[in-house]
Amino acid sequence: MSRRSFTITAVLMVLVPLLTAIAGRGALAQDATPGASPMASPGASPMASPAALEPDPSISGTIDVGMVGNPQMVALQGLLPEFNRLYPNVTVNMTVLPENEIRQTITQDITNQSGQFDVVTIGPFEVPLWAEQGWLEEVGEEAAADPNYAFDDIFPSMLAGLTYEEGVYALPFYGESGMTFYRKDLFEAAGLEMPERPTWDQIAEFGAALHDPDNGVYGVCLRGLPGWGEQAAIVTTMINAFGGRWYDEDFNAQLEDEDSAAAIRFYVDTLRQYGPPGVEQNGFTETETLFVQGRCAQWYDATSAAELITSPQENPEYADQVGFAFSPSKKLPTGNWLWSWNFAMASNSDAKDAGTAFMKWATSRNYIQTVVAEEGGWGRAPTGSRASVYQDPSYLAIASGFADIVIDSINEANPNEPTEEPVPYTGGQFVRIPEFTSLGNDASQEWAAALVGDQSVDDAISAANELANQVAIDAGYQE
Repeated sequence: MSRRSFTITAVLMVLVPLLTAIAGRGALAQDATPGASPMASPGASPMASPAALEPDPSISGTIDVGMVGNPQMVALQGLLPEFNRLYPNVTVNMTVLPENEIRQTITQDITNQSGQFDVVTIGPFEVPLWAEQGWLEEVGEEAAADPNYAFDDIFPSMLAGLTYEEGVYALPFYGESGMTFYRKDLFEAAGLEMPERPTWDQIAEFGAALHDPDNGVYGVCLRGLPGWGEQAAIVTTMINAFGGRWYDEDFNAQLEDEDSAAAIRFYVDTLRQYGPPGVEQNGFTETETLFVQGRCAQWYDATSAAELITSPQENPEYADQVGFAFSPSKKLPTGNWLWSWNFAMASNSDAKDAGTAFMKWATSRNYIQTVVAEEGGWGRAPTGSRASVYQDPSYLAIASGFADIVIDSINEANPNEPTEEPVPYTGGQFVRIPEFTSLGNDASQEWAAALVGDQSVDDAISAANELANQVAIDAGYQE
C-alpha cells in the first residue's frame, strides 16, 4: 500500500459525518459530540432506560469468540448465562488470553483467514486496516437499525476509529484515554499535592519523594511488558507528549531525535530508579494488581482502570485513597491516548446472525446494567463508550472524582494529529501502519532490555530507530 493511499484511508476513517449516513436515523446525539461533555449533575435524570430484552429462540448457531483477558471481559465471561437465557439456541465458545497472547492469536487467525473465530476483540488500530482487506463484516447498519441498541448513544470519537469508508466494522465494548492515578494518603503524609494536570517532570519528582522500596511502595508504576499494545503504548504516548514522533513526514525514523530520545530515556531512567522490581514483566493487569495491593504511589495508564481501583470489591483496602489527575504533559498537554476494545465479526464466519446477536448484547446498555446488578457495582462495567453512562446518577455517585477527567481526556485526545511536528500516520499510542504490530513488539523488546540493564538506553534507542527505518524501507514508505 502506498503512503498516499494509506493516508487517504486514515483521513476518511475519522470523518464523523459518515457515521450519520450509516445510522440513517438523524443526527448523532448532540451531547455525545467531541468537545461537548455529556456529564450531568448527580441529581439529573438519566437517559431513558433500555427496554428489557425478550428471549429470542429464532437465532441459532455456535460461535467461537477470541477475547482479551482484561477484568471487564472476565466479567462478561461470567455473564454468559444471561446471554444464553436470551438466546437459548446459541452456543458460545470463548478463548480468553492475556493481551499479548490473544492479539497474536487473533491476528494470525484473521489475517490468514483461518476461520478459528467468529467474533474477536480488537482495537481501532486493526479495524480500518482489516476492513480494507475485506476481513471484517460491516455491523453498524444493523446496530443502527435497532432502536433499543441506541447507536447514537455511542461517542462519535469511539465510532470514528471503527469506521472504514461508509461502514462501521466493530461495536465498542469500552473506551478509554489516559490518566494518572495516585495514592492520596501517601501524598498527604509527604506534604505533596498532585496538580490536576501534572507534568512528567513532576511525576518524577513525586516518585523520588515517595519511593520507599523497604516498605514495598514504589514511586512510579508504568507498563514494562514488551508488546505494541503494552509497553509500546505507554512509551508512544510519552514520545508524543515530549514533542517527539516515530517518523517524520517522509517516513524517516525519528526515535533518535532529541525529543523522542528524551522521552524513551526518561521512561527507562524513571522506572529503573523509582519503579517496581521485575517491571519488564508487568502489563496493564499486573500493574493494576500492584496498585490495588498498595505498592504504587503513582500510576499512569488507561482511564478504564478508574472503576476497578475505586471499587471496594476490587480494591478493599485502598479504594478511598485513590486520587486522579490528567495524563502527564511535557511539550504537549497530552499524549493523545484514545483506545477502545471492540467486538468485530470475521467476514468468513458461518454464524453471522448468532455473532451479531452476541456483539449487540455485549455492547448494549442492557449489558451494562446487567454487570452493575450482578457485580454489585460499577467496578467491572464497561464504560467510556456511551454517553448515557455519564448521565446515570448511580454511576456519578461513585465516579465523581474521575468522570470529568475521563470525558475531558477522551474529548481532548487528537489521534489524527498526535504529535507536535507533522507525521504521515495517525494514532495516539500506536502508529497506524500494518507493520506496527511487529515493529512495536520488537522496539519494546529493546527498551525492556535497557530496563533490566542488558544494554544501555542509548543503544536501545538506536536499535529501535534502526528497526523503524528498516520497516519503512521494506514497506516502501520511504521514497
